[in-house]
Amino acid sequence: MEVKLQRNLVLQELSILQGVVEHRTTIPILANILAETVEDGLRLVATDLDLTILTECAAAVHTGGRVTLESRVFQNLVRNLPADDFVLRLDGDAVDITSGRFHSRLSITDPAEYPTVPEVPDSSDYQLPLDLFQLMLKRVDFAITKDDPKFQLNGALVKLLPGEIEIAATDGHRLAVVRAAAPADTPPFEQQLFPRKLLTEFGRFSDESVRISVGENHMGFWMGDRTLVSRIVDLRFPQYERVIVRDNPYRARIDRQELLSSLRRVSLMAHEKARGVRFCFDPVAGEMTLVSMGSDKGSAEETLTISYQGEPIDVALNAGYLMDVLQALDVDVVELQMKDGNTQTVVVPVEDDPRLEEYVYVLMPMRQ
Repeated sequence: MEVKLQRNLVLQELSILQGVVEHRTTIPILANILAETVEDGLRLVATDLDLTILTECAAAVHTGGRVTLESRVFQNLVRNLPADDFVLRLDGDAVDITSGRFHSRLSITDPAEYPTVPEVPDSSDYQLPLDLFQLMLKRVDFAITKDDPKFQLNGALVKLLPGEIEIAATDGHRLAVVRAAAPADTPPFEQQLFPRKLLTEFGRFSDESVRISVGENHMGFWMGDRTLVSRIVDLRFPQYERVIVRDNPYRARIDRQELLSSLRRVSLMAHEKARGVRFCFDPVAGEMTLVSMGSDKGSAEETLTISYQGEPIDVALNAGYLMDVLQALDVDVVELQMKDGNTQTVVVPVEDDPRLEEYVYVLMPMRQ
């Protein structure tokens, strides 16, 4: 095997693979990537057994072959090469890397030990605009649990219907749901759980669209010359629809950035873990006062001018959970919708991105 490669092209693909490579693993081969020649290029593969990325970069192929390379060492070598191109040549149990007057010899592992790359039928024509898909994932991924052992909460549920896509995520204390128009074509599945790691990987790509296909045990996602393959997770997602309330009578509109800044200040004096903040709504003055809760070190409060329809009520919320959604939204104004201080508070954006049909964020109240 001998190929001539461009440093920047290889680095671009290696950066995409790094999210999947398992550097801390009891299976040493997973810390490696598989490199194999294809027509006019080099295919690079990384896997953690659940998620696999296949990508290609242009190359001048003198002799074909396949090798496994320790991912981190290879990436660092390529990043620091002195010239714009380099030659990678297999020589026994190592590869020689030559760039200008620099030469390195990197040990390899038998490529026969590398896990078999799962195959997904490349037969579906169903496509989504990738930027829309990424926007929808950004709107929900922060609501995925970070420490709950229930695996179904460590991902987002993606529903595909002819003409519509819906994505939902919850950690049991809050829920984020987003809907948008989708192709009228028959989708490859009705609903699938996308693990957190898979969702993160989509953010590394910049293609125009993502084509989706499903096999017996895996889902495939094609973006240009790059392919994501994810193992299908067969778990039941919570019945989240029942907690969504769209007719709460009390509604407050407020500048998103102003609310976010105020929450950051007031929550500094709230209980370190619970991060409770009480929202006191005054319809006469058209104001909302934020009051920190639970800290034995002191207190803080701040009053903001709002547009409010409803009766005077107090609602206690986790400030961290509310700040998460305010940081994920890209709008000027948000609306808080409430019934009382003991039921769900719903957050919706005002004048949202026109590509989205609906975005709803539900927060369970805290004890005051």
